[in-house]
Amino acid sequence: MKEDFKTSFASVVKATFLTVVISLIGVLIFAFVVKFADLSDAAVKIVNQCIKVIAVFTGCYISLGKSKGLIKGATAGLVATAILYLVFSLSSGAEAFGVKTLFDMLFVAVIGGISGVIAVNLKRKD
Repeated sequence: MKEDFKTSFASVVKATFLTVVISLIGVLIFAFVVKFADLSDAAVKIVNQCIKVIAVFTGCYISLGKSKGLIKGATAGLVATAILYLVFSLSSGAEAFGVKTLFDMLFVAVIGGISGVIAVNLKRKD
């Protein structure tokens, strides 16, 4: 059964919201760990990427329907990254939007697309 535009839009909004919430919770917990542990910058970057991947996959798996996983997942990842960029930029002071941010958005969009495809195909078997 095909999803209509409203249903697709709602599932992307829900996936985006869950991705943002899970990311924020993950980052807050990790910030607490970093405060007491002596971690290298490389380790922090890797864990932050893992938090994003887990958040996007979880948001897509919970929210996306049974079709258009690639498009909806990529959209949710891209929008969630933009929202998180704004939240972290506003909370830490103005941060310049640059190539690194663009690559990060592209990375999360690709992960979102892959997560959406996996989530849709797992749900089809249900």
